Amino acid sequence: MGDGTRKRMIFTSIGVALLLVGITFVIDAWLSVSLTKAVSITQAMVTVMAIGVGGVWAFYKLEIFREFEPHLTITQEASHRKFGGNYVYVSVDVSLANSSKVAIRIKDASFWMQEVAPLENKHVEKLYRDFLDQPKTDKYITFPTLEKFDREWGSDEFVIEPGESSTDRYEFIIANRYDTVALGAFFADSTKKSRDPRIGWSAVTLHNINDIQESMS
Repeated sequence: MGDGTRKRMIFTSIGVALLLVGITFVIDAWLSVSLTKAVSITQAMVTVMAIGVGGVWAFYKLEIFREFEPHLTITQEASHRKFGGNYVYVSVDVSLANSSKVAIRIKDASFWMQEVAPLENKHVEKLYRDFLDQPKTDKYITFPTLEKFDREWGSDEFVIEPGESSTDRYEFIIANRYDTVALGAFFADSTKKSRDPRIGWSAVTLHNINDIQESMS
């Protein structure tokens, strides 16, 4: 639990305590009951509130609410074909499996291809230096991007129900001089709880295109 959360809980507890003291005197004054009865009524209210707060806190600590958060598992399968004399067509089938108890509506997605090989030594050394300079909490290798594009769907156009899966496809055409590429996909979490476009599910697959397969007819 962070310091900010602890402070909010302390101040909230103090505020609730002061509120209950005020309620006690209001009951005593307005309802013309004895202070003893007012205290008894307040104690009953405190008990009910404590049970409710305790239940919510238990749900939070046990992460029971997390069972109703969206969870998406992404897998990718890539293939390629020679395309013309100097190009390669790369096709990626991406499977999205909903392993949660809520429906997931996909509205935004990004797809990209990065060059992994061949890379000259000077480029590899720069990638390594950049990697070392990154903070320990967020380290990744930023390979050169060859292609990148985004896609959008309507609110009810791409819905994956609990326990179900869906398959989508994205494609690239690149020069045939590349040996290995990284294929990435990111699907944004568009639920009401997560409107930050950086929150979602992603997958990256390395694909070897050394062995050019038969040409497309």
